[in-house]
Order: sequence, then structure tokens, then C-alpha cells
Amino acid sequence: MKVEERYVEPASKLMSDYINGKPVLRQYFSYDPQLESFEKRLKNLQNHPVDRSKLAGIIRDYMKPEKLSEAAQQNLADFEAGAPVVVTGQQAGILTGPLYTVHKAISVIILARQASEQLQTPVVPVFWIAGEDHDLAEVSHLYREINGRMDKLNIPYAEYGKNSASTANLNKPKTASFLEEYFRSLPETEHSKEIQELAFGLLENSQSFTDFFAALIHYFFQEEGLLYIDAADEAFRKYESPYFVEMIERSANIAKTVTATESSLVEDGYSAVIGAEETAANLFITVKGERLLLEREGQEFVANNGSIRYTKQQLLAIAEKTPELLSNNVVTRPLMQEMVFPVLAFVGGPGEIAYWAALKGAFELFNMELPVIMPRLSLTLVNRKTQRLLNKYELDFSSVVNGRQVSAMKNQLMETIRDQEAEMLLTNLEVELEKTYEQINQQFSSISKGLTPIVEKNLQLHVKQLKFLGNKLQDEIVLQNSIEFGHYAAIENELLPNGGFQERIYSPFTYMNQYGTELVKDLLALPLSYDKNHKIIYF
Repeated sequence: MKVEERYVEPASKLMSDYINGKPVLRQYFSYDPQLESFEKRLKNLQNHPVDRSKLAGIIRDYMKPEKLSEAAQQNLADFEAGAPVVVTGQQAGILTGPLYTVHKAISVIILARQASEQLQTPVVPVFWIAGEDHDLAEVSHLYREINGRMDKLNIPYAEYGKNSASTANLNKPKTASFLEEYFRSLPETEHSKEIQELAFGLLENSQSFTDFFAALIHYFFQEEGLLYIDAADEAFRKYESPYFVEMIERSANIAKTVTATESSLVEDGYSAVIGAEETAANLFITVKGERLLLEREGQEFVANNGSIRYTKQQLLAIAEKTPELLSNNVVTRPLMQEMVFPVLAFVGGPGEIAYWAALKGAFELFNMELPVIMPRLSLTLVNRKTQRLLNKYELDFSSVVNGRQVSAMKNQLMETIRDQEAEMLLTNLEVELEKTYEQINQQFSSISKGLTPIVEKNLQLHVKQLKFLGNKLQDEIVLQNSIEFGHYAAIENELLPNGGFQERIYSPFTYMNQYGTELVKDLLALPLSYDKNHKIIYF
């Protein structure tokens, strides 16, 4: 493997301004996103009220089914002895979801290493699995390439209703059938059998989306000792009980300050990504297996369009006695994370950092500050076939991603090979038809106005047929030059699938099929600098 680094301008204005240090945005954060911020943040964590022994026990019990590695046991021991944590998190996607999930885990591991060296004290990497999430449409699909185009393969999820990723019992036959279809779409390689055995073996021992996800996280990162916890774990929820009480008590103030901060962000030229409202309770409650969003209505907390109601005292009683029924939304999850863990730094993607920009005031309500918010590392994997094509057409990553040169080359090729004479014949015929039909319409309408729609529809049918001929002509020209167009499509499908980074589209298994099961391990062994540059990995 070889690493190359290039700066790629983020699509999000907020993300661009954040990583490039624009003062107007930095007022919304407690620290600059750099390792130099860690020393001050560590000092401010000294009085964090975490019960290290109890929390370590909860994490240990949750991870036990996968057999704790020596590295994980050491990280738990370091945590109990006073180590801060670097945290990231993600929904429990099928086969881990897009590559950026794995990139997040790689990021916290590398960042924890570098922070440990800088601070001369252990720093522990933690992965927060959002198993409480009930938007199963977000976690139950995979992308594959079919005949040069991107195809979204969806696993059926309607049968799970509004169950969360942790409470929905996987329909294993359907899930296995879905995975079989996905693996059939990948080219057969020397690694295909091994990666399929891995996936199906872990599926067999999993009961929920979260189980399957956690098993893969363990497989990829056990040697690094990455700690992970399911947000929906019942013991973890009970630990959070007093924090839910605090959130309910301050729910009105949380909503008010987040709404005000979003308004301020909009005034400064950014988007209100949360869409905060002052009536929000920023909590979910599970009722008869369904996860429902709570809102405030007067002195009550309501859900399901007001058909379910709780007084504040009733909701506080739930928080104290059955906290497993409550869960966080995008506003309160970061608050809960800070209350639970002594967080040195949080690692997030562009969307998450946009959420965090609105939360400084909410943290201050609890006498807390935002941790150091670090953008996750962004990586692109380039296989040998794509490298050969890049060389053939004298392209590189920057010219494809920053310069969008492949699109320009496709257009140039099309201009070169198109049959302009045939196209002109069709265009002229369409013009003549429209003139003739204008005369026909005048003649017909003089007899009866009711004939006009019929004439117009008849013209539309002829024009549609001419466009059909034009498209067929273009298809045939493209077919005759299919090799070159196919090469262009292959480059873009690898480096810019659906117009964005591959890490937002492909599963790690797409590349494990080409590289082998050691892919993640070998990525972790690379000398990756923790900076704002995009990492291009050639293998």
C-alpha cells in the first residue's frame, strides 16, 4: 500500500470554514480542532464525575460475547485508572454500512495513539454504536456496480416496524438471501469465499442489526483494543438514568438555546441542519416496541401526535425506574456522551460537526464544555485496475475529484464521435413537423376548437418518436466506443460514485473482495497524518 495526500474542498461551507479556521465559526466551539488543544482539555476533565469502575464493567460485560482481546483489556484497565477517551459513533449498518464507518474507527484509534504520545498518558478509543436508532432504512442497504452504473440493493425492513436496530430481531433467511445477492454482484476473486464465510458466520451468531455490526467492529479492531458499547444496552441505560433526569428537567432550556444558536448560525451564513424547535423535548420514548419522538405541549410531554401523554413527574419516574425506555436524539446524544465519558475528543463527519455547532449553549446549561471536535480521516482506496486506467488517460486523483476531468473527457469524446449530419436531419424534421402541424391546427380549429388538443397530442407523439430515434443513434455511437466510455465509467465509479467519495457509498467488503480480510489491519499500519488532507491509498 502507498499513501498520497491531497486537499479536497469540502462540499459543506461549515465544514470548510471549520477545518480552515474561520473565526466566525470558531465561536460556536470550545476548542480548535488540533492536537494542541488536548492538553488544556485534559486539565478540564480532571473533575469529571464518571464512575470508572462501574462504566468499565458495563463495557466489559457488553463486549464479553466477542471475547475481549488483550489490547481491549488493557484499554479498560487504563480507563479505570483514569485515562480519557476519544469517541466516535455510527448507526449499526449492514456489513458496517459505508466505508466511512470503518474510517471513523480508524480515526479514533490513530488519534488516541497520537494523543497518548503527546500527553504522555494513555488515551482510550471508544466506538458508540447508535443501536437505539429506529430508522432502519438508513442501515439496511448496500451499493453495488451493475453494468457500469451504481445500484442500491435494499434489504426488506418493513417487517421490523419502528423497532430499533438493537431490538429488531433479524430475519436471518431474508438477510442471508440479501447478502448472497450482494456477493454475487462482486467479481469472483481469490478472497471471495473467505469474506463470504466471514459475513455469514457472524450473521449466524447475531440476533439484531446491532449484534451483526458489533461482531464486525470486533473482528476488524480487536487487535487495536477498540472499546465499543451499544447506546441501547440496558445496563448502559441504567447508568444514564440520572442524566436523563437532568435532561428532562432542563428540556425547555435545551430546546431554547439550540434554537437560538441555529438562528445565529443562519445569520452567519450556515444551514440549520437540526431544524431545532422550542417545543422539542429532544428525547425518544419506546412504547409497545415503537420508538416515538417526544415533544413538549404546555406542561406535558407528548408523542404520536398527542395520543400519548406524560406529565413531567411521570417522565421523571420513567427516567429513574425504567431508563431503558428513553433514548437520545441528535441534540441530547452529544450531551449524554459527555455526561457518561471523560471525552478528550469527539471524531465526526461533516454532518455531525454541523450538529455540534449548535450545541455549545446546551452544554453550558450543564456546566460542561464541548470536547475537541475533530473531523474524521477521509480515505479513498484505489485498486490496481483503476491505477492502470488513470495512467492510461494521464489522470490522477486530484484531476478526477477536484478537476472533474473525466466528465469533461466524456463530453469531449461525445462531441468528437457524434454524427452531426444525422442529428441535423432529425432536428430539421422536427422543425418542419412543428411548422406543418401549426398549419394543420389552424385548419382543424377553424372547423372545431375541440380538434386542437388532438392535433397537439399527435404532434407530441411524432416528436417523441424523433427523440427516440436520436437516443438510439447516440446509444449506437456510444456502443461503438464502449471500451473508452467503459473506462471513464470505471474511474468515476471507483473515485466518484454517484458524484461523491467512495467512502459514502461502498461497503468495506467491496474492497476486501479485492484485497483480502487484512484490509483494515493494513490500513491501520499506514503512516496516516491526522490533518485535513484526504488520504488516497493505492493497493
